Amino acid sequence: MSQELLNSDESPSLSRALGKWSAMAMMVGAVIGSGIFAKPAANAAASDSVTLIMIGWLAGGVITLITAICIAELSLMMPKAGGTYVYIRQAYGRLPAFLSGWNESIFFCSTANSALAVYFTITLGGVLEVEFSTIEIIAIVLGLQATLTTINCLGVIWGGVIQNITTIVKVTVLVGIALLPFIAGISDTDTFSLSNLTTAKESTGPSHSVVQMFTAVMLSVMWAYSGGWMVTSVAEEIKEPEKNLSFALIGGAIVLMVIYIAVNIAFHGVFALDEMVAIKEDPLRDIPQEAVSTYLSPFSRHLAEFGNKLISAVILVSALSALNTGFLTPPRVLFAMARDRMFIPSFAKVHAKTKAPYVAIIGQGITSMSVFLIVTCLVLFAGLGADGNDSNRNLNTAGDIFDQLTNIAVFSATMFIFMTLGAVFILRKLEPDTRRPYHVPGYPVLPAIALVMNAIFLALIAFDDLQVSAISIGFLVLSIPIYYLFNGNTDEGKTDGN
Repeated sequence: MSQELLNSDESPSLSRALGKWSAMAMMVGAVIGSGIFAKPAANAAASDSVTLIMIGWLAGGVITLITAICIAELSLMMPKAGGTYVYIRQAYGRLPAFLSGWNESIFFCSTANSALAVYFTITLGGVLEVEFSTIEIIAIVLGLQATLTTINCLGVIWGGVIQNITTIVKVTVLVGIALLPFIAGISDTDTFSLSNLTTAKESTGPSHSVVQMFTAVMLSVMWAYSGGWMVTSVAEEIKEPEKNLSFALIGGAIVLMVIYIAVNIAFHGVFALDEMVAIKEDPLRDIPQEAVSTYLSPFSRHLAEFGNKLISAVILVSALSALNTGFLTPPRVLFAMARDRMFIPSFAKVHAKTKAPYVAIIGQGITSMSVFLIVTCLVLFAGLGADGNDSNRNLNTAGDIFDQLTNIAVFSATMFIFMTLGAVFILRKLEPDTRRPYHVPGYPVLPAIALVMNAIFLALIAFDDLQVSAISIGFLVLSIPIYYLFNGNTDEGKTDGN
């Protein structure tokens, strides 16, 4: 960074460099990461009914779409860096806004970044047919995070370019997977079976109620759908946000719902639930690769092998795309908090040449790397209880930790999405005359439906998985002193957000 900028008291403004398709790619790219590839197996283990699983994917899509429609009103009303943090600040005040921004950047995104980086590294080992040592995994993950931090310091346009390329690749392949049942039907290969969609699993473990199974399914589903709202954090860097931001939010949600449901039909059509559970329990096998190989094997063994490798490569691209978003959008939240004098002041600096909030990006990178190291220690500690020669058990333990981290992230994010939806009602009452380029259709019914659906989801988790809710709420409670550390001498109503 230039010494001139570092010593300057003034900071340049952010640059509007992202078009509508880049914004949509960022939204879709942020969401499609590990969930659609890793969570079908978790759902198969959690539920004894494919119907219940598919209802979960549909419900998750509806929640995501309605939430996107509601957030579109707020984002165009306040097209500023920071996204949901800005909306919550405007509706509820500084403390809830701080907790929202702190939670999204430090807790949700850093945890998600760690999980995605590990998932990327494990998949990379499978593609290269190499078993990485613990030290090699740590080095690859830290190197990957450092590289993406550096790239995003170069400016939003470079992060946007990566997002465009990676999103096109993974959406194209997912559409291809969704079409495999039709190809199988046309070619009469008998690889797709409708009976798999209706046959219940032969349960061998403890019985669970429908509510418990649905809750577990929804936790997995909502991880797969989570993160789309983060595109609002770069609202100040989107060209014509009044037109392009709503397109990205709503259009992206529709694309996701259609793709996710179609891909899951393809997975469940080729494997019965019991088969999917068996694949999940084998750390050397993955459902996406196995499914594609099964569909393609009647045509050619070599084609099946190629399909397996292709899907592994796409999973790498998918994880990289979502991980890049984790270094692109959250720093804008930290930037907005610093600009509002609610966080470290230097985080509000923007580089003169790249127009990127480089201090916030570096801070996000350091935080993500720190969280990863903490998670690694937990994984290693959990592995101490297992037989040192039982590598499969250790891998399964790591998978369990991944699922737990994603569950915590989903519950934590949903709490503030609930508050964001509430902001639609509050700001309609408090600021009825504020210009709104976009209005939620069907107000107040549609946002009320979104509120109720998110509230039910939170309640299900709170009652069914006390550990997840306790960790998320505990993190927020412990964050309150941090707010007063940064805001003890700050005038409650004073911000630099305008």
